[in-house]
Amino acid sequence: MAPGLDMTEFKLKIDHFDQVHVLGTENVIDGAPNFRQVSGFPIFGCAQPTENGFSDVLEKVPKGTEEKPVKTIWYNMREEPVIYCNGEPFAPRHPDRMHENMSIMEPVDEMNKLEQSFSEIIKARVNADEGKKLKIDKDAEFTENPMDRENIEETIEVNTVQSLYEVFTGLKQKGLKNLELIRVPVVEESAPREACFDILVDSLKQEPAGTQCVFSCQAGRGRTTLGMIIACQVKEILICTELRKMAEIGLVPQATAEDLIKQKFEFPLPRGQDDDDPFIKGEFDVIKELLEKLPSAKDGKAKIDRLIDLCGPGPKGTGLQNLRECIIETKWKYDVAPEDRQVAWRQIILNFMERYFYLICFATYAKEFGPAGFEKSFVSWMDEHSELRKMIENGKDKLEWYRQVDPAKLNTLKDLMNAPNYKENMPTIIRTIYEFAFITYADLPRGPIKNNSMRKLAAKTLIEILPSEVSTKVQERLDEQGANPDFVTLIGLVSFYGQE
Repeated sequence: MAPGLDMTEFKLKIDHFDQVHVLGTENVIDGAPNFRQVSGFPIFGCAQPTENGFSDVLEKVPKGTEEKPVKTIWYNMREEPVIYCNGEPFAPRHPDRMHENMSIMEPVDEMNKLEQSFSEIIKARVNADEGKKLKIDKDAEFTENPMDRENIEETIEVNTVQSLYEVFTGLKQKGLKNLELIRVPVVEESAPREACFDILVDSLKQEPAGTQCVFSCQAGRGRTTLGMIIACQVKEILICTELRKMAEIGLVPQATAEDLIKQKFEFPLPRGQDDDDPFIKGEFDVIKELLEKLPSAKDGKAKIDRLIDLCGPGPKGTGLQNLRECIIETKWKYDVAPEDRQVAWRQIILNFMERYFYLICFATYAKEFGPAGFEKSFVSWMDEHSELRKMIENGKDKLEWYRQVDPAKLNTLKDLMNAPNYKENMPTIIRTIYEFAFITYADLPRGPIKNNSMRKLAAKTLIEILPSEVSTKVQERLDEQGANPDFVTLIGLVSFYGQE
């Protein structure tokens, strides 16, 4: 067990939840939600499969022939232990942090030992109950913000308990000999440690192009997508390098080799309606600083952006999450969330920014050292560019966390409100506030997030410009109701108290 970590009292939470599968009905595999393949690559992803789900996924993955079998590497992208009860996947949760996956700063071997140890703890719990009953936990329903989740406790009868390693051992005993399991320990919705990039590179750099790669995490979302992107980059570099070597020694014409590379790795992707938005393109301050201080990162960003799109949702990709666009998409959710819920959204945004920054850094490193066989590790490369670590740490929160109406426009509103006939000005004031809110959120796409953002800013602006005697009474009334200041409610209160 990891030193100092006692998991005796940790609870067991089921991985799958209602609506965990979000990819539609095509290529659905029971027991392996969100199964998909990256277009043009032998790279697959899914949520944590059930015991039967593993076999069903591997049936979909090419295995070659008896004469020429094809190897499959299954990447477990989870840092937390994974335990199977009755063939269903579960993970441990701290009793006081039921909505957070574990973070274990230990070597992979220690994590594997911890997983086996926790499996023995669960077996002991089951055996200690006469009816072989076990208490488990699950979310009442899925919500993106962890602060909105509600935990439910249930009791199940347990027939089998296995660690993830034991499940894999069973698969190999059934005849799946060309199967390897590799753990890449990443915390949910977080940037991977630098060593995780090297685990992936080291596992692939000597493998033939046809080696199949399957990635999984709890829901098959961020961590799975991360692994798929990195594997795509490594495989692309290895294939391109091999083709160019063949051209150098005359096995194929150079023009043919370059045409093959363009056809396979540079074909145009469909354009989206928001593709020209600077934030959708990942043009955040800390990213622009990276490109300025490390010019080679411009090509790295272009390459990783393409792979992020290819591994993301349609129409460009076949996946669940775009690891670049999710930064600004989560920022939009932050903008409309109540203040007590913004804390969680803010941390997720910072984690997503750091993850994207590191993907660009990795792409830059891979472009330089990949063609020669990745002789230098990514950790060593980052050591040589240690200033980048400080750059992302200090720059990841350089975002406009609070949007405000332009000060000059705000003064115009205050003048209207402070006029003796301000009640007569109310229609003009309301219309002007809405216009200012629309301009302020002009960068957001149409939809509920934009509408809610505008209403929230409009309410905040109206409170800010109210005469003090009206503002005090309105605020007292809101406090009594325990309500957030909705714009329509505010107008009603202002009209009421403004008549006194």
